[in-house]
Amino acid sequence: MLRAARTLGVLATILVPLACQTVQDPLPPQAALNFDITDSALSSQRAPLPAPQVATWRVEELTATNVVGFEGTYSFLFSGPCSYQLNAAAPVPFVNACRTSGLTLKPGTITPAASFRMTISRLEIRAASRPDLTATADPDGDGIPNSNDNCPIVSNALQENVNASTESFAVGDACSQLDSSNLRTIGDQDLDGVSDILDNCTWYPNPLGTGETLPTDSNGDGIGDPCERIAPVVLPSGSLTVQCDNVEFTTVASTISFFRLDFGRAGVLTCDAGFTGCTIDADALKLSKAGSSTTFDCHSVP
Repeated sequence: MLRAARTLGVLATILVPLACQTVQDPLPPQAALNFDITDSALSSQRAPLPAPQVATWRVEELTATNVVGFEGTYSFLFSGPCSYQLNAAAPVPFVNACRTSGLTLKPGTITPAASFRMTISRLEIRAASRPDLTATADPDGDGIPNSNDNCPIVSNALQENVNASTESFAVGDACSQLDSSNLRTIGDQDLDGVSDILDNCTWYPNPLGTGETLPTDSNGDGIGDPCERIAPVVLPSGSLTVQCDNVEFTTVASTISFFRLDFGRAGVLTCDAGFTGCTIDADALKLSKAGSSTTFDCHSVP
């Protein structure tokens, strides 16, 4: 009985001070800094060239320097250089595809700044080619301009369309397939036997081969082989380094300052009429902050 009382007394001596201690938060709220690469011009194959469907970068370097509150150079590329493909059919953010790692910073009251630097060794854009589908053109020669033609590449001067009242995108009978009711209601703009909803070359015939369930797409990028056009971007000296200086941001607890470099901005990429190659004006690039209209100038580095 005496031993039990002594044991309880020792436990009480230990527990009392523990119960009164204030434990420091092991995971206090932090601020963060991260970076994204994109091309806002990406679109579907219904968009005219040079709007791309796929953009591919080879990113060799992505760093931040002169960061207030952090010494040295910080690399956002957690696993080193990365090849990144942005596809309009299945968009995956750069931060996920390349496993980038944001920089954690202590919250503060001052407005910090940083310099961002990116080096790419390859940039390529791809798109599905298509005939002249501008509003006033008439590629099928039926006398009806594209702006009013429900089959722009199949001649149909009478414009018959049995299901016009139910279509969000009007497709005439002349470029439709028969449905289960034997009515021409399944859109097939190029009459290749593949419905528009499954066709990876809407405007150029690419019928299914023997045993195939989907049209040919040898590189799996969502653009069919018969209509795919690839336009590599000419990079000076085989690579391009872009730097954006004096970029201001905030360090608010539990908040990410997320910056984006958009290659789809007007004037950045210029492609030839045949979509066989493009040039880039790095000085037209701007760094923007998500949720803000503020942009920061960037420039190429020799």
